[in-house]
Amino acid sequence: AHQVLLCFFAYQCKNMYDTIVWNDGAIFVAHHILAGLTAWLGMYPGVAGMYGLFFMGISEFSTLFLCLLANFDNDFGVVGLDEAFPTTRIILAVLFVVSFIAVRIFVWPVLTYHFLKDCYYVLKRNSERETTAVKTTLRVMMTSSVGLTLLQFIWLGEIFITAKEEISKML
Repeated sequence: AHQVLLCFFAYQCKNMYDTIVWNDGAIFVAHHILAGLTAWLGMYPGVAGMYGLFFMGISEFSTLFLCLLANFDNDFGVVGLDEAFPTTRIILAVLFVVSFIAVRIFVWPVLTYHFLKDCYYVLKRNSERETTAVKTTLRVMMTSSVGLTLLQFIWLGEIFITAKEEISKML
């Protein structure tokens, strides 16, 4: 889990740079800060490493399709690629939407619930093993987790709006 979180933290640093250079907006800045901070804190020994495998690993599966789909954008990708390979573009778009909904809308909130429940349990038991640093780390990660979960639903709305526009262009 530690290596996944380390790679994910580096990925978020790179994405933050891209977000600033390409002026992607405040929502992406917030996402990269929350995700990067959570990955960094998750590397603290004994703090939620197993959850990191999902949130910073498996959940990124849909991002694979989104990155491939971005190549079809005439402004930021390869000009004319959408016209040369329209079926590929549609397949990638469908794979992105389906994987996003399956992983980030159905599975993500369930694991967030269990993560928060586990954190509450650890904070409530108040044993000597949970130092002030561990408690603070857990509280920050819990807040970040709720924020990142809300972002998934905001992005779902954006996906539906974009899908509606794209479908209307095809009809």
